[in-house]
Amino acid sequence: MTNQGYDVVIVGGGASGLCAAVSYLRRADAGRLLLLEAKGECGLKILATGNGRCNVSNLSADDYGEAKAFFESLGVLFRVEEGGRAYPMSGRALSVQGALLNALRELGAEIRTGCRVTVVRKAIGGFEVEYERAAPYDRAPALRANRVLLATGGKAGPAYGSFGDGYGFARKLGHSVESIRPSLVPLVYAEECKERFSVLKGVRAKAKAELVIDGHTAANAAGEVQFTQDALSGIVIFDLSVVMPKSVIEGRPRVHVVLDLVPGADEDRLSDLLEAHPEFGLAGVMDKRLADFLRTADAGETAAAAKRLVVPIEGTKGWKDAQATRGGVPLSEINPETGESLICPGLFFAGEIAGRVFICGGYNLTFAWTSGIRAGKYL
Repeated sequence: MTNQGYDVVIVGGGASGLCAAVSYLRRADAGRLLLLEAKGECGLKILATGNGRCNVSNLSADDYGEAKAFFESLGVLFRVEEGGRAYPMSGRALSVQGALLNALRELGAEIRTGCRVTVVRKAIGGFEVEYERAAPYDRAPALRANRVLLATGGKAGPAYGSFGDGYGFARKLGHSVESIRPSLVPLVYAEECKERFSVLKGVRAKAKAELVIDGHTAANAAGEVQFTQDALSGIVIFDLSVVMPKSVIEGRPRVHVVLDLVPGADEDRLSDLLEAHPEFGLAGVMDKRLADFLRTADAGETAAAAKRLVVPIEGTKGWKDAQATRGGVPLSEINPETGESLICPGLFFAGEIAGRVFICGGYNLTFAWTSGIRAGKYL
């Protein structure tokens, strides 16, 4: 094997790629491994999760136990909070990134950052991998690898290195790619109501939310909703976005979010409250700006609006604002136990590229960790 030859090349130094590298290098039969990361640092997206705290998993996730055991082996303990959300006991995402990088240093991993892969092609006995270096801004010599893991992520969050490059590599190696679109993302107001709802910019409220597509309920969620200049945001809205249709063209399909802004009170009780205190209105149960927005001359109408505020939606925000990608390499083309391609032997997948997306709460990271761990055991 030449200096440019490796047993394994991992493309992508995010959550799944880092876990796969640790898992592989812990094996007694581990060979020479190279991890290539496009950004100047591995695991940047990890640092952004959970508002910098890193929602590492969820007690309800199918593979919670596997993720927990893996991180405990790295020296990271979990603390479970509301909704089963697990965070590192330190309360800092930096602890998670640091533990993974520390383990790789101890295992002698070869990591090259600032290296964006441009080509992954099948070759005799394995693969050829080409990449461009950010500094000194040139194309590096092609690498040889017996096996390749694509852990490139999706297209969500390009600032963290998610460019969608892996989909092109997968296609050229014989895979199909299901239509990709932003997910866990704000939902944009329909054009006819943008001006009306823009006055609520900055308002937050606890709510029950329902996504209605052509008159049928597609999903329900509960939590905090945030009104922005041109979209609904917040975890509850991100969860609804997982099942948003690919596009809304000329009002088809018709999409609405219906909000119950006072889930702890029934409509009649609210109407009585408004009758008794017409000047104060709903200011005692919600943000005053929202209360003023809902106010009408009729107590019953105001109460009904508070319990069922209809917000027409025309689509989602773009990749910059998305936390995840919906679509990708179909799971039917990947061995679920090993992560190996069923089409191109020696090619493996882990993480978001593998066509799975979950609601918020640590489920997506759990899949990223555990799919990487498993792939590392079989690479």
